[in-house]
Amino acid sequence: MLMSDSSVFDRTVQLMQDRLDLNALNHKVISSNLANINTPRYVAKSLSFDRVLKESLEEGAIALECSHFRHENPTDPVEALRSPAMEETGPVDLDHEMVRLSRNNIEYQFMVTMLNKKFALLKQAINAGGR
Repeated sequence: MLMSDSSVFDRTVQLMQDRLDLNALNHKVISSNLANINTPRYVAKSLSFDRVLKESLEEGAIALECSHFRHENPTDPVEALRSPAMEETGPVDLDHEMVRLSRNNIEYQFMVTMLNKKFALLKQAINAGGR
């Protein structure tokens, strides 16, 4: 008997994957800020995780699906992803952006580690069930 994906991969796995997607999007936003640090009148952008989380809980899913990057419009990818969760924060501060980038990378690595542990437990349960 085949099990559906929902019985094997609980909501936790989906939330972890969504968080990884948010971290990847946040990396794009921070990278765009750093790339435009010397651009006159450029206003730094940030992604409001709290607002995205609230929206996702209200809607039941985080809507971050997009096509392959080569299929998107040739506009700025960060501008193309602009949503109510995107906030302008003023001029770019190099130190602040580097701290945000480091924190984002640490959060991403943590989530990857947790997801790997979740799958390792699932693998262990499958292997133990066959004995």
